[in-house]
Amino acid sequence: MATLLIEPLAGLSRRRGVSAEDHDRMLGRLTERLAYMSDDNLRGMHDLILRHAGKGVWPAEALIKAWAYDLQLPPPRDCDYARSLIRSAMGRQAREEGWAVELYRIAKRLGPPPNRYVLGQLRDEAATNRRRRLVIRENIEAGRASEQDRAWLAAYHADLAEVDAIQSVAHDGDAA
Repeated sequence: MATLLIEPLAGLSRRRGVSAEDHDRMLGRLTERLAYMSDDNLRGMHDLILRHAGKGVWPAEALIKAWAYDLQLPPPRDCDYARSLIRSAMGRQAREEGWAVELYRIAKRLGPPPNRYVLGQLRDEAATNRRRRLVIRENIEAGRASEQDRAWLAAYHADLAEVDAIQSVAHDGDAA
């Protein structure tokens, strides 16, 4: 990762007001945080950072992470925010009410805690997804399900299993 992204950008200056130590720590965090990315996406990040390096200065760390997440989401286990949200009271409520997968997906994609409006949308999306799952299951039983529908259902169940695994870890930790 460092050879594809950090080392080729060594000529960029640190941001104004950032000490050399803090800059090195930022580069270390980026190296650690973006290690999941494919080589092609790291090369893309290199180009993006260069394009936004005003006057040869590193862009803000938060911007770099946001660009990276737009290019390639971290694997679910590496998405600290999504895991912590699913372990929270909101995550437990979402699981009980049937919208945990939708909450998990938006947490991986967007990050910040959803507001009331977004929560309403997630509940609506969960209701739509419940109907879609029912129709797909009926179509599977009747032999009419498309590969796209089967793939959608498999992805939904994979995310649901991830939510359950995250919450079971939270519960196991509570018992300890």
